[in-house]
Amino acid sequence: MSSNRPDINVDILVQGAGIGGLTLAIALLQHGYSVLVVERSAKLSEIGAGIWMAANPMQVFDKLGIAEQIAASGWMVKLLRLQDFTGYDIQITDISEVAKIFGFETVALHRSLLQKVLFDQLPPDTVVFGTEIRALSQSADSVAVQLENSSAIHAKIVVGADGINSRLRSLAALGGERRYSGSSSYRAIARGAQLPLVSEHEAYEIWGEACRIGFSKINSSDYYWYMTFESPAGLSSSAEQMRSHAESLFQSFFPRWIELLEKTRPNEILRTDISDLKPLKAWSSGRVGLIGDAAHATTPNLGQGGAMAVEDALALAQTFSQVGLNAAAFERFEQRRRGKVDWIVSASWSIGRICHYSNPIARRLRNILLMHTPKNYGKKQIMRVYSIQ
Repeated sequence: MSSNRPDINVDILVQGAGIGGLTLAIALLQHGYSVLVVERSAKLSEIGAGIWMAANPMQVFDKLGIAEQIAASGWMVKLLRLQDFTGYDIQITDISEVAKIFGFETVALHRSLLQKVLFDQLPPDTVVFGTEIRALSQSADSVAVQLENSSAIHAKIVVGADGINSRLRSLAALGGERRYSGSSSYRAIARGAQLPLVSEHEAYEIWGEACRIGFSKINSSDYYWYMTFESPAGLSSSAEQMRSHAESLFQSFFPRWIELLEKTRPNEILRTDISDLKPLKAWSSGRVGLIGDAAHATTPNLGQGGAMAVEDALALAQTFSQVGLNAAAFERFEQRRRGKVDWIVSASWSIGRICHYSNPIARRLRNILLMHTPKNYGKKQIMRVYSIQ
């Protein structure tokens, strides 16, 4: 779009072409709405690591008719093994049993492949790259938007799917206080790794002293892995420093899995501080609302950040269809989703606190409690996480 174009009219303007924004665009188009997505990046990012799409987002993708394409782009995870770094199992979750209830196992895949599958479902020119919302003003029946590229848009609804640092959340005066967990993370892809101790369709998370690693295959030859560790917020590290630090943690606590690091290309380790958002008072203001991390960012300890954005996308499209393109739809959507996402955020935060114990007695007591968790309780939690609303 250029500045000399006439104003553009659209039913719904979405800011952010991540997993949540792209899924929302697909769902809205399938419900018959006109949609435009704006994305500040110049193109879909090829930088990233892996992501796990569990049974709940896969159910959403199935409703949108794209579950098979997403599954074909990744690797099925059939068993999740939680271990202590000394080598014994703390908990084992049979994802195949989850699939018997919900119809899907967990799909592990490269984040960029997931975005491409979603992007490819959209008509040409649905996504405009290299710009974002500069300013907006609401009237009784629409929102007037000015983009950074000087284009003007009139939309009935504006949705922010632009992440934990959402600019739209700020423009809509919805607040948002980040909460740092005390831990940072490394994420990467190990290309061509051979881990003979691991069954091909197993995912592992291993808890050490104030650190942990997790990993699974994302295709027939590559593994996605992550590592978390305690750190002050906001520290930056060179590629050499990150690799050296990761190597020291592997050597100290996870030496059996050091091939993950050895098969990771130089300069391809990503560092991200682990934070969430304190609950917002509201996810919307009039005709402007938020989904995903923009509304309720969570720490990754349940692997549900992307999943919550995908669930939001379908729920919001359905609510617009039921209530109309108005402020009341955002309110109904929040009532529908708030209970689950607040629980996910809280539960994930709690897991992040207990997985980094450094005291050996505390770790042993924690592990014993988890090992003896009643099966009925575990099943109840699985139902709560994987049931879509």
